[in-house]
Amino acid sequence: MDIVKKLNRYENELLGLFLNFRVNGNNVSDIEKNKSSLLEYAKLAYNYYYNKMQINENQEDMFAWKKSAIKIKLILIADFDIGRYKTLGFAEASKFDTIEIVDAIDHDLPYTFYKKFTNLEKISYLVQNSIISELTDDLILASAQTEVTDMHNWAKSFLLEEINNIDTLTKPSIELINFNDSIIRAKRYDLEELMYFVNNQQFTAELNECLYAYNNQKWFVCATGLGGVLEHLLYLVLEKNDMIDRSFPSNATISDYISYMKKPPVKMERRQQTMIKNIFNIRNSVSHFNQGFTSKDQCTYLMNGIKDIFDNYYNTDFSLSDN
Repeated sequence: MDIVKKLNRYENELLGLFLNFRVNGNNVSDIEKNKSSLLEYAKLAYNYYYNKMQINENQEDMFAWKKSAIKIKLILIADFDIGRYKTLGFAEASKFDTIEIVDAIDHDLPYTFYKKFTNLEKISYLVQNSIISELTDDLILASAQTEVTDMHNWAKSFLLEEINNIDTLTKPSIELINFNDSIIRAKRYDLEELMYFVNNQQFTAELNECLYAYNNQKWFVCATGLGGVLEHLLYLVLEKNDMIDRSFPSNATISDYISYMKKPPVKMERRQQTMIKNIFNIRNSVSHFNQGFTSKDQCTYLMNGIKDIFDNYYNTDFSLSDN
């Protein structure tokens, strides 16, 4: 049976699963029972569009599901509208192709989750609130850009996002946008204020380089640079609070930073630790696995994380909390 016939067969068998879930939410067990078919359906669709795009064989290792097996995670949640449901999904690199169904229907989610968060921010929120397990640095960013209406369209969107990111990487740099206009128009945070209060020449230079890359739509360069900015800001938080001692490692990891941030006077809470881990895992997935498959959303997410660290840690006087 050729790939088109297989896709049509799976569409007839499986399309009703997600349609029924969206309006009723009462067939979670049916989705669980059919997860092996859902996995094969997604892979067939991914390969169909990959072949249809006639991609150069030299670029094959730039596509996640060609480079390795993946683990798909589908998160079933209640929608904002009463009696409606939706599915979020993403994939991570894995040794074997697998799929996991997470039933999160009974969790109450805030208005901002539905109306203001990007898909990546929604997934991050679920991690921070222990609704799903922590992300790893094997996260495939291109797989986390859209909601799952069915596995065919999810796999298609996944592949097209990868292609779009490759196209962005090969485009020549556009003319640099005015810095101040870009800040006002493209971002939800005041990074100029952040740089002013941190008042560290190296930190400012690092962040300005990231903004230059952002303005030129070089998302991968921007995101990897923001990883260094994140680490630098955490170091400055510890330094500001006299928490750097002789045992602090020269090549600190996320575990090192969190270990120190848990100590007085900062005393980072567990939920905030998860938030920091999440930011670092998004950063690491950009740097270590995705080979440039990075979008404006990931850069925005990382910049929001930098602003959160500044607001909650650098710009907080922890000596007052001990009084």
